[in-house]
Formats: sequence, C-alpha cells, structure tokens
Amino acid sequence: MKKIFTLFLIIVAITLVCFGAKKIVKKIQYNNYVEKVKKGWYVEILNDFIYVREEPYRYSHSTTKVYKGEVYEVLKNDLNDPNLYWYLIKFRDGSTGWIANTTSGTYLKDYNNSQDIAIPIIKFKDDEYHVVNIKDINYDHLTVWDDRDDYKITHIVYHEVDESKNIDQYWIKYTITDASGKYSSKTQKIIFENLPSEDEVVSFTEYTRD
Repeated sequence: MKKIFTLFLIIVAITLVCFGAKKIVKKIQYNNYVEKVKKGWYVEILNDFIYVREEPYRYSHSTTKVYKGEVYEVLKNDLNDPNLYWYLIKFRDGSTGWIANTTSGTYLKDYNNSQDIAIPIIKFKDDEYHVVNIKDINYDHLTVWDDRDDYKITHIVYHEVDESKNIDQYWIKYTITDASGKYSSKTQKIIFENLPSEDEVVSFTEYTRD
C-alpha cells in the first residue's frame, strides 16, 4: 500500500511540474509575442474591455472582446466616424477585427502610429485655479491627452474688471499644440494671492474663443 501511495505522489508531483512548465513556456511565448508587437504600430487596451467588431461601425456585429492591459498589432485605422477612431487589429492566430477608441483616448493608447490623427485635449476638475503669484503657474492640475507625446502646453493670463463690483478678475487660457499643428484650448478662472502687474497679463478685450 505504501508503494502505491508513494507512486501516486510521484505521479502527482510530475504532473504539477509539467503543468507549471507549460505555464512558464506559454508565458515566455506571450512575452516574446508582445515584445515583437511593440516594435511596430500597436495599441494597448485601457478600458476594462472593448468589443471587437467586424466593421468600423458601432452597430457592426461583435465577434469577441479585448481586455485591459492587452496589446495588439494595428494594421490600419478608419477615421470616418466623427466620434470614434477605429483600429483594425491583428490577433496572435492571424484573425483580425475592428476596435474603437474615443477621440479623447479613454479606451486605448495608440503607439508608434506614423499618423498624428488626434486633436490634443486639456481637462481640469475645478472652476478656479489658485496660485500665490503669476510665476507659480504650472500645469500639474491639468489632464492632457494626445495620441503622440510630442505636444506642448502654453498659457495666457487675461485681466478684466468687474465694474458692477469694482473687482479684478483673471482668466487663464491654456493651449495644447501637437507636432502637426493641431491644437485645442480651455479657459479657467485664476485666483491670485498677489495680483500680477499689468505688463504680465493681457486685457480681456483681446480674448478670443477658438
């Protein structure tokens, strides 16, 4: 009986080792695949999941899903939808399908795209931005997004006088510009502890909406 039990334990141990070895091999193979994919144009999924469609159309038949953290080779994109960017991705088995990204890039991150397709975006949470001095202005409170990293942010501070209350008011207009010249702007009220001098600001009469 002891010999049978010992043999059983040996078989179980060998099975577990083989199973573990297979998992390690699969992990290595997947890592090699990801490394290869990342040498070209690819996307990384940011959303919990995205439906894969047969065509670049939101009501097209869904074939499967892709999940957060996964990466896929991109074959081409479709920009005909004004609300979504569509990507034709290739799976490891060679099959393909279309997935969509919002124009603000919330569903996925696009890497190594030879085209600069997106308009950059600036967001902030609060209606007012508080600083001590005008030289303390920074962009740490902003959320910015573009499909490429080569963008820059600039700002202009505007001054106006609320004549009904006889108080100074200041507004800061941020502009994000990407390498291809596409840009967007957003304006926020700014509160100073120490008011700037007039040569550090621009009259609100010169403010323009983009």
